[in-house]
Amino acid sequence: MRRCQSQFTLFNNHRLSVETRGFMREARDFTIDISILDPRPKRIFKVGWSYLLMFFALCGAALFFALSDLALNTTPLPISLVSFAGASLILAIYRSHDRIVFYSQHGRTPLVVLFNRSPDRVTLDSFTDTLVQHIRDAKNRNRGAIETLNEELKEHRRLMEEGIISSKRYEVVKQRILSQHS
Repeated sequence: MRRCQSQFTLFNNHRLSVETRGFMREARDFTIDISILDPRPKRIFKVGWSYLLMFFALCGAALFFALSDLALNTTPLPISLVSFAGASLILAIYRSHDRIVFYSQHGRTPLVVLFNRSPDRVTLDSFTDTLVQHIRDAKNRNRGAIETLNEELKEHRRLMEEGIISSKRYEVVKQRILSQHS
């Protein structure tokens, strides 16, 4: 989601509008009833491991060539290896990201994803706390368990019809919800 911007708007105290625009991605605009969201978001940190491993391998190779007898004739080789190692470290940092994901309560589908670098950590935490409070308030609207499952199933069906989630994902969600319904 690099170079991707999302705008979230809460309205009627229980609907969240999500507008996402990004580089090389089609725009995604949808609204969601926040009462179907789990108020306990998951924090996921992904590391660009392949680039990080490449960094260590290139540093090891540069050190080997710098300390060995081969370096007497090939001085530019360790320097170029260190340059490539620096580039792979920059890529590892660029590919690593921290995100907060709000899943649907019973279907366990990721519906709202917040990335930690934009705008900043304090604003993200403040927005997350506010959203969690609104989710809890929306859940307290005196609905029974069966009605909650029905509403979540309807909401997932609507999201599938709008193209936000795939039909395959919807079938998995439907089976999860129906298994909790009986």
